[in-house]
Amino acid sequence: MNLDFSVLWGEPGRLIVQGLVMTLKLSAWSLLFASIIGLFFGTVRWLGIRWLEPICWFYVEFSRNTPPVVQILFWYFSASYILPHWMFLELRDFGYEFGAAVLALSIYHGAFVAEVIRAGLNSIQKGQYEASRALGLGLTQSLRFVVLPQATRVIVPLLTNEATGLIKNTSLAMAIGVVEMTYQYKNIDNFMFRGVEALTAITVIYLVLCLATSGVGALLSWHLSKHARGRATRRPVLTSE
Repeated sequence: MNLDFSVLWGEPGRLIVQGLVMTLKLSAWSLLFASIIGLFFGTVRWLGIRWLEPICWFYVEFSRNTPPVVQILFWYFSASYILPHWMFLELRDFGYEFGAAVLALSIYHGAFVAEVIRAGLNSIQKGQYEASRALGLGLTQSLRFVVLPQATRVIVPLLTNEATGLIKNTSLAMAIGVVEMTYQYKNIDNFMFRGVEALTAITVIYLVLCLATSGVGALLSWHLSKHARGRATRRPVLTSE
């Protein structure tokens, strides 16, 4: 069979676009929840709250050392037994396959984000946090206005790498029937026998998505570094009347 990429302008192309939309939704929701989870666990580990440390350690090590596809299958088949009944109903109404994939990817990548957050916070002298608390700022205020803004320069590049990895791992959601791009490739190959053309197009799309994400992260890192250098070179101006 000769390759004919013109077929991508027809039904195969439409299916790939539908899969792309699903991939973007899956990536966006998973990254959002993974960031929230990672911020919580990373901050708790950095603060060194003794009674929470074993729980945080177990979560990070368990999630990072089990394959993401296994976690996706685990939550798909076990959510009805583990989650509260009301949460399971919400997940089912949201779209069970999609919700299970978001849950699994969020938990998996949340562990890596937690280590990213902790690494960023460790790059800041803890004395600044202690000084802000001594000046009367609360925990949330100290993190929001003093520590996290300084740690952002370290966090952004690492978080960008995690985002690109998450985009690639969304392809594993095909294992539970989420109709993302890789699942659509399977349909095109099975029913239209144009799998090579579809797989080539999907490969290019994944490449563009990951390069675009990396580019945005690099641009943001450059902007933050430039801003930090500008602040470092400022000198107080003495005036006299």
